Amino acid sequence: MWAVLRDLRVVLGSSRFWSSTVRLTILVSVGMAVLFVTMSAMILLLPLALVAGLALHLYVRRALRQAARRTRDGLIIEGEYAVLERR
Repeated sequence: MWAVLRDLRVVLGSSRFWSSTVRLTILVSVGMAVLFVTMSAMILLLPLALVAGLALHLYVRRALRQAARRTRDGLIIEGEYAVLERR
């Protein structure tokens, strides 16, 4: 890329102003293209990340509730007993 920009001196003459202006224009254009791609990716990925986070939150919440119910049921021991009196 820089080799092409060096050839601009040949095309534009030895004018430093135009050479610098063209280089600056190309760099700004590349920067804007990168910014556009980045923002487009964020517009697509941010909603997906939010939906995935909400789904994970609901799944973990449901799993924890089910686990809490199972442990409570396991603490109750049923059985029959008889009272013995000493005489």
